[in-house]
Amino acid sequence: MYEPITIERLDNYSEIEKEYNFLLRQKENLIKKIGTLSGVDYSKIKVTSGNGAKISEQEHYVMSLQKINAKIADYESWLKPEKEIIKTQIARIKKWHFRKILVLRYIEKWKWSEIIDEFFGFEYDFEDEKNLKYKDKIFDWNRRALAELEKVSAMPYKKATKQLVLEGM
Repeated sequence: MYEPITIERLDNYSEIEKEYNFLLRQKENLIKKIGTLSGVDYSKIKVTSGNGAKISEQEHYVMSLQKINAKIADYESWLKPEKEIIKTQIARIKKWHFRKILVLRYIEKWKWSEIIDEFFGFEYDFEDEKNLKYKDKIFDWNRRALAELEKVSAMPYKKATKQLVLEGM
């Protein structure tokens, strides 16, 4: 059993997660709009559906909400298992700082400046060097971590169970 993780796969995951979060915000805004509407005045209907039939504003919002909910459900069914696969493969990397960079950048979506600060914020020359030495070091670690992830994830592994075994019973 193996799940090769490439930079393209990580990018696809990130893009789909961005789209998913956008749809969640869109859904929230649509629900707020629906909440502000009052009764339907059929004499003032201006919105038409795709087939030319007139529909109310409420019906239009509800149809839009149904489309958004369907897309959200599709993304959720793909994102959750994909995130677990990526996290499992990252956990197979031996160097802790490689694992941490990958998790912060690709799972938790931290900015590069935040990652640099996380690793080197307490160094004595951090304020002078943060845009040079430490930035280069983080980018080098990221490049090497991605190469290591691709190499490690291309090798088969046996999934470990997380169940405790009680002896003597």
